Amino acid sequence: MASKNTFRCTPSPVICTLICLLFSLLLLVGCEYEVKDHVSIASRLLDSGEVDEAIVELNKALELSPKNTQARLLLGHAYEKQGEAEKAFNEYLKAIEDNPHSASAHASLGLAYSRKGMPDKAIEELKIVIDTFPRMAEPHYMIGMVYGEKGMLDEAIKEFKKAVELEPNYAEAHLYLGLAYDSKGNYEKAIREYEAVLSMRPQDAVASVNLAEAHKNLGLTLAKRGLTKEAVNHLQKATEIDPNLVDAYLHLGKLYEENGQPEEAIKEYRKAVGIDSELASAHQALAAVLQKEGLTEEAEKELAIYKKLTKKEELEKRNEGLVKETNP
Repeated sequence: MASKNTFRCTPSPVICTLICLLFSLLLLVGCEYEVKDHVSIASRLLDSGEVDEAIVELNKALELSPKNTQARLLLGHAYEKQGEAEKAFNEYLKAIEDNPHSASAHASLGLAYSRKGMPDKAIEELKIVIDTFPRMAEPHYMIGMVYGEKGMLDEAIKEFKKAVELEPNYAEAHLYLGLAYDSKGNYEKAIREYEAVLSMRPQDAVASVNLAEAHKNLGLTLAKRGLTKEAVNHLQKATEIDPNLVDAYLHLGKLYEENGQPEEAIKEYRKAVGIDSELASAHQALAAVLQKEGLTEEAEKELAIYKKLTKKEELEKRNEGLVKETNP
């Protein structure tokens, strides 16, 4: 009896290998999508302040893909939000170990070094970011901040200028460029930068306060040079920007007094007293000019307030000294 032929499909070794590779690829693709899902969920959780839950998701992502830089950096940021600075620092180090060319990792590590009070190491990391992305404004701003913290104002100014050159509407860079100029006594340039910030963000309180201070300081500088008219203009501008800037009114009063304008001086001193009735020096200055103008009764009233406030200040200082003696 003839044997019955049976047909069996036996794949060749090559086909087997291809199938295995395809199966592995599908697993990897599936794994990649799962990692992205965990990272995406974690990112949303961080934005909504759910830090603990975000950390759980990021750890799941890293279990599937231990060298995933995005997950590693987000985990570092999550630890920072928890106040776990050292854990965050270690995550950034690990991210660079796994991916030495990641500019984001170097940036995160640089900022972490800065927060740890290690500015030189911070600068070292941030320079790597600048070398990688020389046309990006953010790294120049960040390294400028570190230079500023070190008191290296010229270097800070150079970096902030580069940041605003690359990104003209970078409000923070304009603000800190203004602060750097301010610290160097270059008030005119500082004013320009603060005004640039306010043109972009009219409600920026920091820029507004510093703009008023810069006008006041420029006014005082001009007064020292004998440029009274220009000094008055800047001091008045300071009070327009910040109507509660007592110092500016006092300096205006003094300038008017020296310039033979006692009535204007009295107005400015009264404004100062109106803002801070406890300011002894304002009452004293007002009393002096009133006395010169023959307004004796008003002068004596202001002088009495000045003496009362002075005694009060002396008593407070004495009591403060006794407290320090009893509680060394």
